[in-house]
Amino acid sequence: MTTTPHHPRRRIARLFFAAAAAVALLTLVDAAQASARPTDATAFPQTPPNLSGGSGFAADDGDDEARLQQQLAQQQLQQSMQQAEQQNEEAQQQFEQSMQQAQLDEQQANNP
Repeated sequence: MTTTPHHPRRRIARLFFAAAAAVALLTLVDAAQASARPTDATAFPQTPPNLSGGSGFAADDGDDEARLQQQLAQQQLQQSMQQAEQQNEEAQQQFEQSMQQAQLDEQQANNP
């Protein structure tokens, strides 16, 4: 059984697209896990209790902290998505270059 020259190129194309998709997926999963991790207690230290018995937090400090954490998580997700998109574009460019090289190699092989 003979194979046509198109089959190896299709296999290469699928491999590159699968690799790019895997990188993008892993980047997004890592970003989602990072945003789901609890923050370190040292990032938002608690003030000591007041002498009057108060907790040391104003009523809206918890809301501010939650808002900041949410903004940070959104920024991290956006950065991860941008990185994944950039990596995907680089993989696509690399694939296109590989395909062009494969075509040149095929032409040279067919025209001795």
